[in-house]
Amino acid sequence: MKIKNAIGRNFVREKLFYMTLLKIGIPIALQNMLGYFVNLADTIMLGKADSTGLLMSASSLANQPFFIMSMVCFGLSGAAAVLNTQYYGKGDFDAIRTVFAIILRVSVIVSVIFGVAVLLFPTQIMTIYSADPKTIAAGAEYLSVMGWAYIFYAISSIILYVLRSVAITRISIWVSLASLITNVIGNWILIFGKLGFPAMGIKGAAISTLFARIVEFIIASVYVFKFEKKLSFRVTDIFRRSRVLSKDLIKYGTPVLANEVLWSFAMTAQASILGHITYSTGDPVAANAICSTVQQLSALFVWGVAHAGAVLVGGAVGEHDTEKAIMRSQTLRYLSYIVGALGGLFIIATRGLVLAIYDIEPETKQLAYTMLMVTAVIVFFQSSAAIHIVGTLRGAGDTKFCLYIEILSLWAVMLPLTFIAANILHLPVPVVLIFMRSDEIVKGVLCHFRVKNGKFIKTVTRERSEDGSFKTVEA
Repeated sequence: MKIKNAIGRNFVREKLFYMTLLKIGIPIALQNMLGYFVNLADTIMLGKADSTGLLMSASSLANQPFFIMSMVCFGLSGAAAVLNTQYYGKGDFDAIRTVFAIILRVSVIVSVIFGVAVLLFPTQIMTIYSADPKTIAAGAEYLSVMGWAYIFYAISSIILYVLRSVAITRISIWVSLASLITNVIGNWILIFGKLGFPAMGIKGAAISTLFARIVEFIIASVYVFKFEKKLSFRVTDIFRRSRVLSKDLIKYGTPVLANEVLWSFAMTAQASILGHITYSTGDPVAANAICSTVQQLSALFVWGVAHAGAVLVGGAVGEHDTEKAIMRSQTLRYLSYIVGALGGLFIIATRGLVLAIYDIEPETKQLAYTMLMVTAVIVFFQSSAAIHIVGTLRGAGDTKFCLYIEILSLWAVMLPLTFIAANILHLPVPVVLIFMRSDEIVKGVLCHFRVKNGKFIKTVTRERSEDGSFKTVEA
């Protein structure tokens, strides 16, 4: 009866809910905005260094292994957040510190594997994404430097992601700001050869990105180990272990990790399909890189709401207040539509202005202009999918459902349709983009009905016995 009543009322009316949403969501949105400007600086500067779009395309494709690795880290942090947001609601920071330590160690191993792979086999990896020898050569040069950045990114990103799960967000802004400044100045010096340095082109972009990742690592590490008081994580805590929490991470977190990894593989498969399109007037890879960057900007607050939603819903579940969790999830459902619509309108209103920044061939610019209209529509569905999956459903512990719809939308719908559209039917690239983003439509619709019916609450935390050990809590 409580669930039905909560669903019927739809909106949370407590001022504290919205204040908390803004307190968590705005810093994350600002961090994402700064990250957007880092990507924008790379694409603009590489575009000015080479108006053919070759360097922009090469760097975009060469970043695909990094993208996969970053999504593994995001998946690991998401797995941790499933537990941490609910333990945060319970006030059990000891459990959160242990989960943090386990995830941090795993992320280091993953980043080393990816880094070694791209350093040893850069050319072979680039052939997966492109058939153009010049693009392959430029991308391999980029990878020969970027491989060293992977471990620094993995550690800093896990630190920041875990801090988000306990509503610590402001440090993310300072880390991203420092990264932006480092990357822009480094690009200016090394890409174009300023202050007595030789012009390095794409290699200069990679070196400046490496320096930016090192700066991120230093600031995040110093903060979490020396200054952060809520979590109080110390260097010795890195070695924390718990068989019980490790099992819970595997049980509830594996679907999250699998979700993000499968998504990253699908996105890199998309990049490969675009990289092998030869019938298009205009460079589809460069045009898509621009669209992706603009889409990131339009969805800044989407991710802020999503991460805040995970904390708010997960906290309510951790408090064992099902009615509050349902009410918050229904409010987030409506907010996702509002944020998505605003994001789409933003793209439509600014696409001409954004494209004026890029110094690329007219055919590629016109292609990007058309593709941005598709992107504007997709952002509405992306908002629903992201806020529900990353926020509401993961915070509520409903991770298996998220995995199932990811598999369905990506591997049964999006990829087959995209392959047919590009490789068999040779449809125009903007039409191919519709199929490339069809997974967001499927996920957005399915998540709408999942959250609307209110049957997604899963308690994933454990109570403690008198001796401090964990005992099982029934869902």
